[in-house]
Amino acid sequence: METPSPAIMAVPRVDTHLSKFSQGGTVALTGLAFLTAQPVIVLIAAVILLLSVLLPVASPFRLLYQSVVIPLRLWQPRVVEDDPAPHRFAQGIGAAFLIAASLVLFLTKAALLGWVLVLIVFVLAGINLVIGFCAGCLVYYYLGRAGFMPRVRYEGSFHWRGV
Repeated sequence: METPSPAIMAVPRVDTHLSKFSQGGTVALTGLAFLTAQPVIVLIAAVILLLSVLLPVASPFRLLYQSVVIPLRLWQPRVVEDDPAPHRFAQGIGAAFLIAASLVLFLTKAALLGWVLVLIVFVLAGINLVIGFCAGCLVYYYLGRAGFMPRVRYEGSFHWRGV
């Protein structure tokens, strides 16, 4: 049996269905928070996204996906060659917006600003979920080109991948 070359093993991979599941969860939580005017749901969503960025293996969305969705065969993994760094960056931006929104909603009287930040995350996650365009990934790629972020490890990774 042949051992794969290090170059083949080094190709980064992403489960696009896990990404869609995470985006759907983000859309659901931010939408529910806005519709019910519950800042605590915004805080929960912020913590989930932050945990997903800092410790991806312990992401609540990943754990739910792997322990419920896959075993029940509701959705099967779709692993593609892609660099996970831009996706984590996008989740980090979403987490930052939701943390800022939580602080505004809990500590100030500027509720409108807080809910606008929540709606920005809702809309951008929804766009990614529906048509596969990741605005945070695009920012990552441009920052990489300008030398502010590491360049993408897999050059073919930025593409619109629908459902």
